[in-house]
Amino acid sequence: MTNKLLTPRMMSIFVRSESYTINNKSKTMKIRILAILTFTLVQLNYDFVAGQQYGPALHDQLLEDSWKSSPIQRTALDSLRIWQEKVLLHTDKETFAPKDYLFFKAYVLTGPNQLRTSASTVLKVELLASDGTLVDSQYHKIVNGTTSGSFKVPKKTKSGTYYFRAYTRWMLNYGPENFAVKEILVANKNTTLSAPTIDLESVTVFPEGGTLIAGLENRVAISMKGHTNKSIVVEDGNGNQVATVQNYGKGLGTFLLKPDNGKKYTLKLQDGRILSLPQVGHTGYTLQISTIDDNKVVAKISATEDLKHQDIYLKGKVNGIDVFKSKVEFSTTASIEMDIPKSDLPNGILHVQLEDEFDQVWATRPLHIDHNELQFHVQKTSYGEGESLKIRVTDAQGIPQQTELSLAMVKKPAIWDAHLENTRNQRFINDLLVLTEQSPKEYALNQVTELPHEIKYTFQEGLEFYGRAFDLDAVPLSNTKIQIVVRGEVDALAQEVKTNDEGLFKLSGLQIAGEADMVFRRVAEGQRNKFVKVVPYQYETPPLQVNAKETAEKDNLNSKQFIPKRQVVGFETNKDTEQLITLEGVTLVGEKLQVRRTPAIYNIEPSRVVHQNPERPKTIPQLFLNIPGVQVVNLGNLNPSLSIPKNFGSGPILWVVDGIPLSQAPVEDGTTPLADIMSIVPFVDVDRIEILFGAQASFFGSRAAGGAILVYTRNGSDEEYLNRKKAQLTFEGYHNSLPFYAYQEQSNGQRNREGNPTLYWNPRLMTNENGEVEIKLPKVKDDAIQVDVRAITPGGKSGSLKRIL
Repeated sequence: MTNKLLTPRMMSIFVRSESYTINNKSKTMKIRILAILTFTLVQLNYDFVAGQQYGPALHDQLLEDSWKSSPIQRTALDSLRIWQEKVLLHTDKETFAPKDYLFFKAYVLTGPNQLRTSASTVLKVELLASDGTLVDSQYHKIVNGTTSGSFKVPKKTKSGTYYFRAYTRWMLNYGPENFAVKEILVANKNTTLSAPTIDLESVTVFPEGGTLIAGLENRVAISMKGHTNKSIVVEDGNGNQVATVQNYGKGLGTFLLKPDNGKKYTLKLQDGRILSLPQVGHTGYTLQISTIDDNKVVAKISATEDLKHQDIYLKGKVNGIDVFKSKVEFSTTASIEMDIPKSDLPNGILHVQLEDEFDQVWATRPLHIDHNELQFHVQKTSYGEGESLKIRVTDAQGIPQQTELSLAMVKKPAIWDAHLENTRNQRFINDLLVLTEQSPKEYALNQVTELPHEIKYTFQEGLEFYGRAFDLDAVPLSNTKIQIVVRGEVDALAQEVKTNDEGLFKLSGLQIAGEADMVFRRVAEGQRNKFVKVVPYQYETPPLQVNAKETAEKDNLNSKQFIPKRQVVGFETNKDTEQLITLEGVTLVGEKLQVRRTPAIYNIEPSRVVHQNPERPKTIPQLFLNIPGVQVVNLGNLNPSLSIPKNFGSGPILWVVDGIPLSQAPVEDGTTPLADIMSIVPFVDVDRIEILFGAQASFFGSRAAGGAILVYTRNGSDEEYLNRKKAQLTFEGYHNSLPFYAYQEQSNGQRNREGNPTLYWNPRLMTNENGEVEIKLPKVKDDAIQVDVRAITPGGKSGSLKRIL
């Protein structure tokens, strides 16, 4: 029996505006925010009205949604809600080898309607180890709400799970749980890509309505946290198999079960391990939802015999507010289907519930509604000796969409999720993710969540540099004009700044591509006084937070905001209210120090080495105390001696001074006297001492069977040496990514290349007025190709599709 669900007129939902006091000079802060947002609105209006052909200007839509419906005086909370940014990532694949390249495209969406635009112009991308340690990072310039690039996996990266993350500085206001994070696998040629063993603690069971009800058909979803297991069965208490789990990849599965009252049921994994299912209730309702239809949501409701004639209502709620309500009437049947038109439902996460007249919830089920979904039609055609791929993009109503696509092609993965063959199936998988509380991050902005109470980070409109200036004697240069020259691969910039009382200064709005040298100097008499040493400050790496839901349950939002180590107030004389997070241990990044030392003999790398401190020189016996494994006997006496570890070798020890071998040192009672060398070389003239043993000492033959001790003396050239490189450091600008065509040439030239190279990548494919684009397929012998395509229009319509050709 199928009924048409009649829904009342949709209720408009208004977000309550709250006012918060900003901690640091709130009045000045509000004026600054308004100035920034006013400028951004003007710029958006120019970009989307004068420069784009997208029909109604996105600026007008954003303006109507944010400013026209609110008071003129905006609070920080209003700004944080209206201008919340989100990043979506599309990568060419998910498994990489060391030295391989990860190609990506990032879409930056803004506001409740998730328009593809951004007031931020800088995106930071990072590769993080599973413990949150930063492996490498890059900066990329955002243009028209997108950016793309390539990220090289470092050569010495160990095999394992890593996370590729992207965020803007403005997103720091909302906490790291809102960053775009994608899990990837780094595997070398010796790594097996088989699925890992399932941890029982990672398996979670989700009856669709919330509970298992006896005598009714229950649909149950399970989540295995990304694992794949195709041999999971359901058994009753007697060990009889009563159901089989249908595996959908991505660690997702479902099964149908009609349990008996009083019986217990378990999941049995392939290796024989058992997991108990929830207890079976003797009375209640089941609620099954299907969202794969383009135009409607189908709800199947069943009731136990004792509840068939009770008043029960099907409700849809968004943030606790009813958007529809209809009475369920079973008549003579115990099961009923009800159609809910999607056109009557709002975008975002919707909770469908069965409630009685006393507002008791008997069953509940979350689902996601997306009216902005794009449809992809993929067709492979042949021409002459080759093949091509034609992609057609339409909206949910079938209207062709002229838009930009990002497209990746790789060889068919060893473990392929066969369900990802069309949009309807992908919609089904997304619905399972919502049901199992693994909502894709792109759904997060549809929900009104608690926001931070203040703005700590402003929009970033260019690269920035924070530093502290010193003279070459390490004395801070307070209230001093510093001349800075930035020399990039193409451009050069000269600028003058003035430090504050602590020697701090800031450069903003840098538009430098690639690696650049920064040279610092000041106007002063004497060559030495002109040079400036600068120690840079930077933002610390935010903690890695993969599961936003778990984080939200543990902490409130305020506790996750970063605690500033130093305010930018210190970097500017105008007392800017923005705050900066710095590293705990500040080091001079990119400083290229030149030390004049005597080179090692024949470039032999020593096993042990110790350097003399010319400002506080130590005696030769004291220097040996700083060499691991070496002991000094009778230290302080006239005849001290060395005790060398036995693993250095057995036999005589050779002394070498500035490359000249001396006589063999006698060995008495397992020790080597130091008196002879102390009489030859004054300790104040020692530059360093090196110890060679084993194969390293074999250069000197049998006379160094027990090892060789090399003493280098100072050459005096460092007395008046002025290291000009102390006034220079390297600045990392926007990353110059490797183009895909160059990657293809590189990968084709490496016969023994590890991993599975990407066959095709294009982040800037453009469909025509018919919504179509056609490309040539790469030639792959005896292998199928996985096609992965994604698009987000400036107006916020989005879609993605994976398919095997």
